Amino acid sequence: MTRLQQRLGSQSFTVLLVLLFSTINWVIGASPKEDFCRRFEHQSTVIDDKLYIDGGTVNYKDFPSSHENHDNTWLGYHDLNDLVSIKGELWPNFKLGLSKNNSIPTVSGGVLWPDSVNKRFYLYGGEHMSGFPKRSYRILSYDILNDQWDDFGEPDTSPAPEIAGFGAGVGVSETGMGYYYGGWVSNKSMNGWSRDKTMSSNFYSYSYDTRKFDRMISPDDQPRAEGGMVWIPAGDTSGVLVYMGGLVSPYDNGTTAPQPLDEIFVYDAQDNRWAKQKAVGEIPQHRRRFCVDAAWAPDKSSFNIYLWGGHSIYPPVTNVTSYSDIYVLTLPSFQWVKAFPGTSGNATLTENGKYGSSCNMVKNMSQFIVIGGNYTDSPTDKCDDEWWGAHNLWTGTFQNAGNNNDKWWALFNSDVDTNVVPKIVYDVVGGTKDGGATVKQPKNGYDSGNTLLSMLMTRTASPPQRTPTREVSTPSPGTGGSSKLGTGAIAGIVVGCAVALGIIAFAWWRVGKVVVRRRDERRQREMEQYAQRRVQQQAQEQAHLNPHQSFYENSTVGTVSPNAPSTQWAAPGSHNGSGGLRPQLEPSELPAYNQGIGILNNKPPRSPPGHPLL
Repeated sequence: MTRLQQRLGSQSFTVLLVLLFSTINWVIGASPKEDFCRRFEHQSTVIDDKLYIDGGTVNYKDFPSSHENHDNTWLGYHDLNDLVSIKGELWPNFKLGLSKNNSIPTVSGGVLWPDSVNKRFYLYGGEHMSGFPKRSYRILSYDILNDQWDDFGEPDTSPAPEIAGFGAGVGVSETGMGYYYGGWVSNKSMNGWSRDKTMSSNFYSYSYDTRKFDRMISPDDQPRAEGGMVWIPAGDTSGVLVYMGGLVSPYDNGTTAPQPLDEIFVYDAQDNRWAKQKAVGEIPQHRRRFCVDAAWAPDKSSFNIYLWGGHSIYPPVTNVTSYSDIYVLTLPSFQWVKAFPGTSGNATLTENGKYGSSCNMVKNMSQFIVIGGNYTDSPTDKCDDEWWGAHNLWTGTFQNAGNNNDKWWALFNSDVDTNVVPKIVYDVVGGTKDGGATVKQPKNGYDSGNTLLSMLMTRTASPPQRTPTREVSTPSPGTGGSSKLGTGAIAGIVVGCAVALGIIAFAWWRVGKVVVRRRDERRQREMEQYAQRRVQQQAQEQAHLNPHQSFYENSTVGTVSPNAPSTQWAAPGSHNGSGGLRPQLEPSELPAYNQGIGILNNKPPRSPPGHPLL
């Protein structure tokens, strides 16, 4: 390397290195980990203490000046048991490199249905980030154990499902079911869609174990989108779903209106029926594209749904804004309580408000992690990069003490894995942080016609334990700390290495040309010097033979006198045919000399066939 620098010059060598590494960086591109600014409209899920993040939009650290959005084509995860220090504070490490090639769509507004029993999750719905779907929807599943995607084909149902984005989805590992309700159907979500973008009223289910895809009965015929849905273990064996908020099209003319958050829809998954119940308390303002997830008391006497953020809806809000508050809907009392900020009432908090986040309960519902979100209030170009856009809320207040109404947001703690009821909830429903709720129905009773719902909410669901449908004892190469790279990462490295090798080959060719040129120049000088020495030697010999005549008289330098002896060239030490030794060449490192090739009439020798570049 030192000789190379000396031959090229240090400045040229530095330029070469800068060009090389700049090209590699350009090929590989920015990283959602190393160059992160913020993310939104993605989908996420949790399996075995790993929080997976897929799709959506990502901004890199140049976003405040470039204002460029990028498709998040990476599949990554937060390892909740591998904490790293960031600015002196511990946070779950964010890891990339899981397999995801171009055959797997990158979407926003979809859902990841988790199946923790079989160690996989399914991707359903969403709008394609770039271009349009090139084929009909296929059930795609990421296999955690083998770090690969499996294609289970098109849904076996007729008519084919209308694939939507920004609906409400939830997957339930306990029952082996995935659900998706409403959303927007367009040519960005569904192949072959030729009509205008429209809101859907369809409700679909998918069985992980039987691979059966079904269209189920909807709450009504009114299309809805951008709301939220969770599962809770209430009612019969299959539990119940709870849907709320977002947009509704009540007039069958394409116009939209807010779906009030005091109207709660409950789906009985066992008997395939819906009910609508009025909620009371500190009702959140109308919003869409918020995120929700549920936790429940240790004794399941109350089920508590946490709602974060969201985008304002017109009407009644006339100015575009987003929210940064936390509300809790507690069932079966159907009461809203405000958790953050601690001021009572339904006044909203918009400072640092975001929409398009994802929310996940982790560590046995002890903590609630909010991932990402987009800002609507000034400055809209600020980064959310402290912990790769993730923030932690304690479901039972700080360290799950259960009695602190002011301390909700705090650092994640991987050692805490028990859930308690927060004081703001058990102050309303009775009991303690460990459960024992005494309020078992809404304050004003169940709405008319909800007799079955009132019976359902008095029961606790205990789904039968599922068994894996495949071998799951193999350690996970994708999430067990392995350094195995995904297909996308490998492809990027291969392309980058190919470009780098091309640059190196070009540089080496240039170096070779410089070395050969300088060697030829040096050889030319040496040959000229040798020729002159031979001329001088011959002149001395001639003067010795005829001391009265100088070799230089009546001659030109480089011209041999007719009386001078012949100087044929041969290998050192060979005979000249007259019995004497031929003149011996000086030693040289050049291959031409070693092969006995000389100079005639001061011209450099031609390299023999096969002469090497260096």
